[in-house]
Amino acid sequence: MKKFFPLVIISMLLLNGCSYVQKWNPWAEDELEAKVQEANVNLFLWQASLDKLGFMPISEKNFAKGIIITDWYRESSNAKEQFKLEVRILSKELRTDGVQVKGQSRKKVNGKWQVSEMSVQTEQIIELSILKRARVLYQKSFNQ
Repeated sequence: MKKFFPLVIISMLLLNGCSYVQKWNPWAEDELEAKVQEANVNLFLWQASLDKLGFMPISEKNFAKGIIITDWYRESSNAKEQFKLEVRILSKELRTDGVQVKGQSRKKVNGKWQVSEMSVQTEQIIELSILKRARVLYQKSFNQ
């Protein structure tokens, strides 16, 4: 019985640690690769969006849903206009219609903020900027 007890304890510890030990398994699927496969988001568009919005404070980012939402941003501390963006990655492929940008601007008038939708042209310029960056990232992936 004395020899059986340590064997049971060791067996329990080994079985309990199987999920932890799986992280060291070289044949186990990489976590990032698994996330990329299950998400309907193009990795280049995602990274390009983060790169282009890097100067703005980000309030929410969800890779699985392909959503990045910024907080209000102003160019200087005493600016009377602020901007907020929502970027959606709509495709798993690198396509021109794979990214959508919606923006809002707000101006301070008589001490109160007035919110309005950003112009379609401005949203398209931001989308084009993200697409150009995604193309560069895609091209760099072949050079590595």
